[in-house]
This record gives sequence, C-alpha cells and structure tokens, in this order.
Amino acid sequence: MSDVTTPSTAVTNKRPASPSPSADNQAQTSAKRAKPDGETEKKEDETNGGNENGNGEEATKKKMDADAEGADAGPSSTLAPPPASVPAAPVKSEAPPQQISMRSLIVTQDASIIIGRGGAHVNEIREKSSARVTVSESIPGNPERILNVSGPLDAVAKAFGLIVRRINDEPFDVASVPGSRAVTIKFIIPNSRMGSVIGKGGSKIKEIQEASGARLNASEAMLPGSTERVLSVSGVADAVHIAVYYIGTILLEYQERNPGAASGSYRQVGARNGPGGPDPNAPPPPGMQTQQIFIPNSLVGAIIGKGGSKINEIRGQSQCNIRVTDPGTAAPGTVANPEERLVTITGYPHNINTAVSLLYARVEQERAKMIDQNHA
Repeated sequence: MSDVTTPSTAVTNKRPASPSPSADNQAQTSAKRAKPDGETEKKEDETNGGNENGNGEEATKKKMDADAEGADAGPSSTLAPPPASVPAAPVKSEAPPQQISMRSLIVTQDASIIIGRGGAHVNEIREKSSARVTVSESIPGNPERILNVSGPLDAVAKAFGLIVRRINDEPFDVASVPGSRAVTIKFIIPNSRMGSVIGKGGSKIKEIQEASGARLNASEAMLPGSTERVLSVSGVADAVHIAVYYIGTILLEYQERNPGAASGSYRQVGARNGPGGPDPNAPPPPGMQTQQIFIPNSLVGAIIGKGGSKINEIRGQSQCNIRVTDPGTAAPGTVANPEERLVTITGYPHNINTAVSLLYARVEQERAKMIDQNHA
C-alpha cells in the first residue's frame, strides 16, 4: 500500500492529532504535564531539539497544535504529490499562441484534391494539423479558388506542408525525398507587408530560401481590385512547411508593430474578358472605391516606365491597383477617344488621392521635359 493512500494511519501511530482534543486526550495531556520537571525537559529536548526557556508545557502544546494542523499530510519523509483531484496552487499561465490567417490561390483541380470525396482529405488535414482549413466556392470562369488556413503559426505551417503532400499523393508521416515533386503555393500578401517579407535588397527572401530550400518570388503587380500581391512559394512538402513558418513569423512581427493594419481585401470575381480575366465593371470590395482618369497617349509611357517600373512604383507607394487600358477604351457612359488612355485606380479613398497625385506628377514631369526638348 502506498504512502499517499494511508496518511491517516501513519499519523495515528504517532499521536492522535485532532484540532479539538477529547476528554481522554486532555487527561493524557494533563498527566504529561504532571511528570517531574526532568522528564518534561527531556521530552522537550527530544521533540523540539532543546529549549533554553525550559518551558515544556508551552512547547508540548505547540507541538500538538502543529501535529493537528498537519494530520492529513502524514510523515514528512513520505510526502507525495497531490492527486489530480486536488487543485494545485495557482500558476501564472503562458500567453496563448498568436493566431494567423494565411490565404493562397490554388487551381480548381488542386482544390478538389485537397477537399477529397465528401471532405475526407481536408478533414484529415484539419485533424493532423489542428488548423482551420477552408476552400472558397468555385466561381464560373475563374480557374482559381482561395485556400484559407488559420490558427497558431505552428499549425498553419504544418497544414500547408500536409496540403503539398496531399496534392502529391504522398504519405503524411514520411519526410520529403529528393524525388518529390515541387508544388507552388501562391500566397496573398498585403502590399504594405510585402516589403517586410522581401527585406532590404531581397535579404529576407534569401534567408528564407536558404533555411527552407523553397524558392520564393514576389509579384510586382497587385491583384485586381485589391492592394495585395502574390508571393509564390515553390518546393517539396517539408520546404514549404519551413518557408511558411518563416513567412508567418515576419507577418506576425509586422502585425505587432502595426496593430491597426488592414487585413486582406482581395475577392474573386467571374471572368468576362477571357479565361481567368477579372470583370472590369465589377464593384470594388467593401470600403474601397474606383476612380478613372484619362492620360494622353503620348504621355502614357511616362507613367508606365520601362518594363512597368514606374507604374509599379506608384502602385507600391499608393497601395492601389492601377490598370491602364488599351487605346480607344471608353469609360462607362462616355465616347471613346483614340488619343487618350483610360486609367482605372482602385483602393481606399486616401490611397486613391495619393495615386492620382503621383500619376499627374509623372505626367507634368514628362510634359516639362517635352517642352524643354522643343525649345532646345
């Protein structure tokens, strides 16, 4: 029989220890007090290690009181941890892990594989990763769907690794091998946070690539009707798992520094101008607006720049989606002018104002340059 289950027996063999002694106990106590002083002092030395005051009566009473208070604890040499049913002393709990939500674009075919028949595959991914995994509905004319994974960062990173394994039809519990096929996950990242992921001169992306073995590529243009860009992560399951963890860490650090930062705004729309093409007349997401301006054909090159460098710079500074239409395109309710180009700007009102100012500044700079050339 263990010490934990017999504490009262051990104490009883030593001395009765009731907080309120009975009449018999009181008599026994009185008898002890009536013993000769020498014997009392000896008892004091045995129980208290000696007492310079020689006050045996007070020492004996303190000893009995102490025994009474600790009667349920048993002998000190046989103490065991309290059973699970006994609440332990309150301990300061650690803060819960930070939650993160990461979205990505996946082709419809991969989405079907991830979901599985009757949701069997996605449920297995949820169970093994402890993350919340959802896939948007398929939209006619749009070849991609939005995959959303949320939860603690560890769980989210693990879920994306399992998603790659599911797409490749690989076992969940076996490490990636050199022959594993690389899969590309296209993450949707707010433009305001992409700089933190890229790092100065691409330093962060290089670090993530070296640490994970995955390849990362950030798009220059923003997604239609939003202020978000695509970060493509390509690699085998383990590489994607590690890369997602590093990317998520950077995004969480950004969120801590900028607690009021807006979340993603990209929403899918059906195609009207070709497979996968967005509807140019679709309303912007909630809170966002669209403004259209006209730029003379002769000055469009100034705002686009070589290889789109200037317009991409303006997109980044304004956090707006800016689209330049083909020559002769008319705005709704207007007549097309072949000498002008329609520029559509989508974003939040203050961002649109920034974009318009930057665009017009580029136009004025180009005009001034043309005037100087003519006068030369």
